[in-house]
Amino acid sequence: MSKIVDFRQRIIDTVKAMYPQMDVEWYDGLFDEHDIADWTLKTPCARVAVMNAPGQHEVTGEMNACLRVVVVIIDENGHIARDGDAKAWEYVENVAIMANLNTFGDPNAAPATKVKFRRISQPVLRREGVSVGVVEWESDLTIGRNRVREREFFYRQDGSMITDVPRSRVIAQGYVHNAAGLDDHDELDVTPEVP
Repeated sequence: MSKIVDFRQRIIDTVKAMYPQMDVEWYDGLFDEHDIADWTLKTPCARVAVMNAPGQHEVTGEMNACLRVVVVIIDENGHIARDGDAKAWEYVENVAIMANLNTFGDPNAAPATKVKFRRISQPVLRREGVSVGVVEWESDLTIGRNRVREREFFYRQDGSMITDVPRSRVIAQGYVHNAAGLDDHDELDVTPEVP
């Protein structure tokens, strides 16, 4: 599976864990009033898009994909007129707080930065009781082969990295003067203790 698709799924899972009642899926990054009309059938809902920004080379040989992540949150008025606005702001604020400096459990991701959030105001949607909020941030994700790890470490036949190495035992000999000034021959075990 693509690392970028896996990263997007981690974001979706994180939002679902925050709001189990919310319908959370991915989308391609563009939406219009027809998409919002379809999404309002499942409110409250969130749509997650991961779009690529220019990548950069790393010294490890990997590419640093600067990902632009967008989460669109849609809700409708409930029991009281215009209460969807307060709920949408709450969703937007909490998703922004969650995203800030989050790596979403991916070891190849840097903490999220440049978090922006806003409510989209549109008179037609407001008259229909629909509230739309957007949270956007940047997440750096390294993709590709890490040539440094391939060059600097040892691997087994199955491709797994060797992390345990044989330990050695060191014995040192020394001469110690006792209180009478005589030499005692002692052997000391100076093998380092490994936790």
